[in-house]
Amino acid sequence: MSQQQERYDYLRKRAEEKFEIVQEFQRKGLVCLDGDFVPSVHYPPITQYPPVTQEFILGDYTVPQDGKIDIYVHIPFCERRCLFCHYPGKLGSQTEEKNKYLSYLEREIDLYLDVLGISKIKPRSILLGGGTPTYLTPKQLEYFLKFLTDRIDMSSCAQFNVDLDPNSIMDEDGMERMRIMKAYGVDRLTVGVQSLNDEVLKCMNRGHDAKRAIQALERSMDMGYQVNAEFIYGHPGQTFENWVDVVDQAVQLPAHELQFYRLKVQAYGDLQGAIINNRRNSDAIPIPDFKETMMMKQASYDILEENGFHENLRRVFSRQRKIFSHYAYNQCCNLFDQIGFGITAFSSYRDRFALNTQSFEEYYDKIDRGLLPVNRGYKRDTEQQARWAIVLPMKNRDVRKADYKRVTGLDFDKVFIKKTERLKRNGLLTDDGKTVSLTPVGKFLADEVVEQYNANEFQPFPRSNYAEGELNPYLDNTTEDAIGDAE
Repeated sequence: MSQQQERYDYLRKRAEEKFEIVQEFQRKGLVCLDGDFVPSVHYPPITQYPPVTQEFILGDYTVPQDGKIDIYVHIPFCERRCLFCHYPGKLGSQTEEKNKYLSYLEREIDLYLDVLGISKIKPRSILLGGGTPTYLTPKQLEYFLKFLTDRIDMSSCAQFNVDLDPNSIMDEDGMERMRIMKAYGVDRLTVGVQSLNDEVLKCMNRGHDAKRAIQALERSMDMGYQVNAEFIYGHPGQTFENWVDVVDQAVQLPAHELQFYRLKVQAYGDLQGAIINNRRNSDAIPIPDFKETMMMKQASYDILEENGFHENLRRVFSRQRKIFSHYAYNQCCNLFDQIGFGITAFSSYRDRFALNTQSFEEYYDKIDRGLLPVNRGYKRDTEQQARWAIVLPMKNRDVRKADYKRVTGLDFDKVFIKKTERLKRNGLLTDDGKTVSLTPVGKFLADEVVEQYNANEFQPFPRSNYAEGELNPYLDNTTEDAIGDAE
């Protein structure tokens, strides 16, 4: 037996042991019976927000006392559509459409400044995503970054991150984009590597191969950026063995941070991704089953630990604990206010959520009429605020009881008493008196654990999709069970 085969066997044995634990929690009702999942990225889930008007969602909103609001900007243009993508956008060069979109984006920011009654936004962090922000031409990118930064007070901005595709920074135009971003204060790049297996990359419909992705990482490091490399597991074309090969390579990459996402099949954004067809069409390349996917996840954890990586935020790993996304930490752990610009962009405020239209036509029309492009949203009452202030921080790091009190006005120890005690009893949560955290197995099943705190109407699946065990998320989940006399 080869040394590599011995390594596969060792990692597979450990992964099978972990899957037995997962199955036990499946029998208890924590994990969906068919193994499907919906990531706890927002609460309530982003696909469930009702229609709202600008006046309803922002009419009584006030800027935080310190004046700080983190920023997200959505650039919905790509060279091609990846199989796993769940967001609407336009493909190909689209030069005139990009010019039009950027001009409306500038007007949208001005509308927000007027509504908020401020001259500039003061962010702690900025994230540009999409789409592919660096699929703009260098001239368009500079125009965009200039009008954006003209409307921002950068004095408190600790991190400026851009999500990008490897190809977009590799040719002569790519080098120019890198210089432009640097000039406007961008200091962190999240590079969508997704895989280092060329056959899997073809299956994903990525426009680059592994060699190109590694060159993009090297260029980013050479230019002094903090670099995060993203990967997806559980994708068609992947096997346990070829995934182990990818992770073994990933830990040696020129990058400060590695991020590992489980493939999302059901829509979690404003477009159902084409990946759903691989589940429905028997002729398509099959999606790895639940067991294989969970085993890939465990193998990742083992390899990362072997190589000195720490999980700083859920599913994101670095050797240095100071390396992490400030944008994610501010929004999901500290629950700070964040504003989003562009189609499908979301704004997460301290007691409400706003979501922009998914339609280019509606986006342009609303702005032409002097309206913000918000068309969905949610104002949280006391109960939903109590749930939200657990779901996001616990999923991403932990719940600090003092912060929970600040955000909700409630004592953590007086809410969700039965649920929390059951999760502790089952080895999923720990409580040191000041902070409630996920245990190692709780971190492995983080999405499912925090969904225990979702209201019944916001559970990702109907009750029948879970075993009727003691961890069925619908148990003890009424308003009385949630906040009782805590108010």
